[in-house]
Amino acid sequence: MPEHMPIMIGDKAIEKFIEFCQQKQYEKLMIVADKNTARALGDRVFQAVKQKEWDVIYHVLDPEGLHTDEITLTRVLNAYDAIPRLFVAVGSGTITDTVRFTSHRSQNQFVSFPTAPSVDAYTSKNAPVTINHLKGSIYCHAPIAIFTDLPTICASPKFLTASGFGDLISKLTAPSDWKMSHLIWDADFDEEIYASGLRAGQRAAEVVDGIRTADPKSMIAMMEGQFASGFCMADFGNSAPASGGEHHIAHVWEMMFHWEKKEGLYHGHAVGVAAIICAEWYQRLKALSRKDAGVLLERSEIPSRSAQIAAIEKNLPRIAEELIESDPIYLQLSDPEKFKTICERILDRWDDVQATAVVVPDADAIRGWIKSLGGPVTPQELGVTKEQVEIAIDYAHYLRERFSINILRKLFGW
Repeated sequence: MPEHMPIMIGDKAIEKFIEFCQQKQYEKLMIVADKNTARALGDRVFQAVKQKEWDVIYHVLDPEGLHTDEITLTRVLNAYDAIPRLFVAVGSGTITDTVRFTSHRSQNQFVSFPTAPSVDAYTSKNAPVTINHLKGSIYCHAPIAIFTDLPTICASPKFLTASGFGDLISKLTAPSDWKMSHLIWDADFDEEIYASGLRAGQRAAEVVDGIRTADPKSMIAMMEGQFASGFCMADFGNSAPASGGEHHIAHVWEMMFHWEKKEGLYHGHAVGVAAIICAEWYQRLKALSRKDAGVLLERSEIPSRSAQIAAIEKNLPRIAEELIESDPIYLQLSDPEKFKTICERILDRWDDVQATAVVVPDADAIRGWIKSLGGPVTPQELGVTKEQVEIAIDYAHYLRERFSINILRKLFGW
């Protein structure tokens, strides 16, 4: 595995950061936080830097309506003075991804101060960014170091911890989607990275009781799992090892909230609920014989390309053009010869396909873990409407070229 950036977890994170800057001779910095993360940690980081009389820009964003989108990115870049600086992200998902993008595009390095165990991508090179209504994973760069103040992590709001757990537990469904993409669609794959991502999800499940009580050792294990998940994405070069059908469904819900200027949907919460849905499909897959699968595939009918395009334009009009232009897998399967080839491959590799399902826990297990942390376990608890649930389930598989369980269940007519 590639060598990764230094990560510090403990109660001396700020002191270690100052030492790091002194060793690397970073004396011009740009710290980015929001009002909540500034109170939690950012103000202390800023004061420690000011005591060194270093040149620092401290930009604090309003957390209300905050997303990693054109508006937020522009605000940060507008505050930047166009000279070389070390960017410092003090926050969780939105702040980290905003700094990941803006530092990369301004040709600066960045470091991360996580303030909550709410996402699994602190170490990733990719930033989920919403541009022109479409949420996509944009290649940027990883932080050069991570400084994790453990007391801040343990004191973070419970709902953020539940969100992070939902994101991390999806590593029990996403790696299986990735491996299935490899088996059925010949997608690139790495067995070592696959095992690492799966282990991150399994470890989260093992320490869920300690996470519930914010036990420091369990919180360290959770953060380490999140870092490992991010490394999987960074090492592979895209989000495939840690982002499967459950993330695609969640992304559709997140985009819908964004389009409606509606707040309150956290990424990890949405991913956790979608992971339960995907686990239910994997349960059905585990119970399916090769013979029965053959019967279902024989009955399967893929809508024509024109019919699919019309449906995408009707149900996801804001991003239809981009989706259609990307020529996603299900659109390609409207070609009868390609569809026949894929059905034959599914049956020829049936034992291997089944093996991808075996490692996915039953939906009730995932539901119980998330519920024990106070997280949402149904779309209704997220505030997602019945229509939004149906659209996400029926169209999320167009977002990425991944042969997810969502595509397989559509072929089976579930």
